Amino acid sequence: MKEERAALELEVDLEIRVGSAADCLVIDVEFVLERGVAVLFGPSGSGKTQTLRAMAGFVDPARGVLRADGSSLFHASERIRVRAEARKLGYVPQDQGLFPHLDVMGNVVFGLDRAERRRPGPDVDATLAELGLSKMKHSRVSSLSGGERQRVALARALVARPKLLLLDEPLSALDRGSRQEIQRYLRAVLDGRGLSAVVVTHDAEEAEALGDVFVRFERDGQSSKARVTETVGAREAPDIDRAMPRSRHTPL
Repeated sequence: MKEERAALELEVDLEIRVGSAADCLVIDVEFVLERGVAVLFGPSGSGKTQTLRAMAGFVDPARGVLRADGSSLFHASERIRVRAEARKLGYVPQDQGLFPHLDVMGNVVFGLDRAERRRPGPDVDATLAELGLSKMKHSRVSSLSGGERQRVALARALVARPKLLLLDEPLSALDRGSRQEIQRYLRAVLDGRGLSAVVVTHDAEEAEALGDVFVRFERDGQSSKARVTETVGAREAPDIDRAMPRSRHTPL
């Protein structure tokens, strides 16, 4: 399903505090995404996932501003905090968050309202077709491959008609063949729908395949700072191999 529209512009300038006062990690992150894909990368424990969760509305930053197309989703000094469900950001966690007792269709429509869950509209079927899931929509997710489960998680985010996707290591648990397959699906979905995304990754190959804006996290003791290292319009990435390992098994 193609749904072309202008990509959302995202402005992030946040301070996020994680942990107790005696052992607190302070994350200072700042970047702008005009369109395309922002890749968040850096060492484990530097705050990438917490930044994504703060953008989604699951974690309250200590200070700062988060804007989408000029509208504030969070503004500490003006006491603005838009609820997570009202932000229209599609969040896909690292563990996919699927329900093993439900089939593919049940998982995909889970976040919709009751009426849409009972009678899914044509957009749902179109999204399943777009991601190659139509023939397995009545299959239990426990019977699917890792790549197929990742496509189900992506479909669930997409049917909610998000303005932006937030993806936490979407390819980390997949083998090489499945990773390449999901990269193709994800790039086609983003380009076809005119969607932007923020992606957390430890994998240099994944970053090179997806990224337009690269945000490097660097931790020094109990503080972590994240800034844009390079902005590109083509599928080329800065030299990030020294900043993160290629192993997909590196923990956050």
